[in-house]
Amino acid sequence: MPDGPIDYPAEFERTAAELAAVLDQADPASEVPACPGWTLADLALHLGSGQRWAASILLSGTSQRVPEVLRTTISWSDWYAGTTAALAAAIRAVDPDEPCWNFAPVAQYAGFWSRRRVHETAIHLVDAIQAGVTPDRQAASGLAVVPATLAADGVDEVFGVFLPRMLARRVAPAVTRQIGVRATDTGDEWTLTPVSEGDPPRLDRGSAAGEAVISGTAAELDLCLWKRLPGSVLTVEGDQAVASAFLAGRATP
Repeated sequence: MPDGPIDYPAEFERTAAELAAVLDQADPASEVPACPGWTLADLALHLGSGQRWAASILLSGTSQRVPEVLRTTISWSDWYAGTTAALAAAIRAVDPDEPCWNFAPVAQYAGFWSRRRVHETAIHLVDAIQAGVTPDRQAASGLAVVPATLAADGVDEVFGVFLPRMLARRVAPAVTRQIGVRATDTGDEWTLTPVSEGDPPRLDRGSAAGEAVISGTAAELDLCLWKRLPGSVLTVEGDQAVASAFLAGRATP
């Protein structure tokens, strides 16, 4: 993980405010390239519903049903800002070390949610930005809005949270050969080693080793893992086929 603690509540509020500003300026009917079939209005609905859901979980400590929102009578940006305020208040009302349900096969503590929602927001901020650019700029857009330290933590979340979750959902493993990952701007490194069938790969932080090592800025790595950038933006040392198979796999939903 990146050096030094990340203030997840503050980063969530900052990132959510940036997304609200994009929603306020953009056409809600714009298509979202990384989410086929979605418009920006659908994206706002997804995020706002998710924020209400996460807030209800934090305040209750238990699993809750995702709210069904059929429409809103106010602007999407205002409605989204309201759900942001609700979740921000819930995050600050619950100690991060308090026991609390989450959807992943990881430790069940409240702090999971502030980290999860800031990364959810950051990835969808990239989506909103990509929705407003011309097709020839889509692949390169969005990198600037994810700070390097936060992006490196996003990579770590993919490896520590989503690889186990995808396996629990019976998705084919993304890690079938040992692979290293290196963030060139933050210095963070990871090694993923497959173990027994059905178990998540062993995650070793602080080194990048394997049959292939993929490198890029933390933001490039994060967005590639979430399929918001093509793997071609990364550098590969070692076996190209191993790297390609990993990047083509489903490490995230």
